[in-house]
Amino acid sequence: MTKEKLPKNKRLVLLDAHAIIHRAYHALPEFVSSKGVPTGAIYGLSTMLMKIITDLKPDYVVACYDLPEKTFRHEAYGAYKAGRQKADDALVSQLQSSRKLFEAFNIPIYDKPGFEADDMLGTIVEELHKDKNTDIIIASGDMDTLQLVDDKKVQVYTLKKGINDTILYDEQKVEERFGFSAKYLPDFKGLRGDPSDNIIGIKGIGEKTATILIKEFGTVEKMYKSLKSKVKSGKPDEELKKLGITDRIFNLLIEGEEEALFSKTLATIRRDAPINFHLPEKEFNQSVDVSKIDALFNELEFRSLRERARTLFGKGTENQDSRFHGNDMGSGNDKEGENRNDTPEEKKEEIDLLEFRKLGIAVSLLNSEIGNPTEEEIINWGGAKNLEEARKKILAEIKEKNLSYVYEDIELAILPSVIDMENYGVKVDTLYLKKLSNEYHKELSILEKNIYKAAGREFNVNSPKQLGEILLMR
Repeated sequence: MTKEKLPKNKRLVLLDAHAIIHRAYHALPEFVSSKGVPTGAIYGLSTMLMKIITDLKPDYVVACYDLPEKTFRHEAYGAYKAGRQKADDALVSQLQSSRKLFEAFNIPIYDKPGFEADDMLGTIVEELHKDKNTDIIIASGDMDTLQLVDDKKVQVYTLKKGINDTILYDEQKVEERFGFSAKYLPDFKGLRGDPSDNIIGIKGIGEKTATILIKEFGTVEKMYKSLKSKVKSGKPDEELKKLGITDRIFNLLIEGEEEALFSKTLATIRRDAPINFHLPEKEFNQSVDVSKIDALFNELEFRSLRERARTLFGKGTENQDSRFHGNDMGSGNDKEGENRNDTPEEKKEEIDLLEFRKLGIAVSLLNSEIGNPTEEEIINWGGAKNLEEARKKILAEIKEKNLSYVYEDIELAILPSVIDMENYGVKVDTLYLKKLSNEYHKELSILEKNIYKAAGREFNVNSPKQLGEILLMR
């Protein structure tokens, strides 16, 4: 008798949108559109979102946001997050406009005045705690959400570096990293504090001591219950001394009880935010309208992401860019092409294809982010109704921006040779290039380690903003 397969659990991916956008912005701070509008954070968010969809294959996706208003934590502790630098205007504007991306992907958004995105995540996790048919993965840009990890029922998919290097934390991985269960992370912060959020903890208690105490006692409350039974002597007993708790640390702990408990409260993600959460009626793939994504990416000039989105949702179209490639197309001065018994209609089409190609080059010169543009993109770029109208406007802009020499004497001059290379190919020594790549990556790795050593910490070397901050500190 064959066993019936149990139905596979549905997977809900919760996006810590605010944290991901912050990470994306600092990875691509100088990324702007052709009109000078900052788009790096949204580009990084788009890339990360599609990576999450590809890697995690969710049945449902929900985004959670911070709001600019103060939260209950600020009301309780005025200095909460006080050490953080004011967000750049470019980041603020993209935080506001990033919601358009989730709307295009038909992803519901949850937020609430007085609460943080983490509290949205915690509340949704709590709501689905007893739902045995739904597993949750929280996608975030920081480590705060690790306290929500629950075996494999709730996992956290977070960024290690940049926007591509990721790791998936379940209960076991959290214990491997910290030495204790995920549920004790607020207690850990209660003792050690959290400089990034300006949570004070107990002054003088570092990571090592906090870890020892959490592993020994579990919660801060249990620790103080045990310590108070020893307080009459005014010093640690032999059992505490074996843990490395000296007289000084013992006194710091006794005197810092109020700070520890308050810091733990600040660090604890709320699970009772007043939101009305429900799983989307349709599964994610069934609810996506690729045309909306296409339109938004076109508006943002994320050309490379448009085709990626189409492919991701099985809506990929035959690449219109092939019309601009040299395959089966004469080089424009090919004598052999003149003797191929082409009909006038075929010859006209060949000339049209070459004109398409030339227009594509012109658009790429005007905006280096666009390579091999489609007919639609050429028309949109020219703000025209058809190709002929777009051609006039694009060539006028080439002249206006003093690009005629580059366009006519360089790009168009080498076009026949480029087309020949595309038609017949170019020999490449792949083994040699692979060897070079390995050698250069080893050298880069050594250089990165030296940079981290000189800086005193790891950071994104490719981020001008982070590099600038490091150089200012030296």
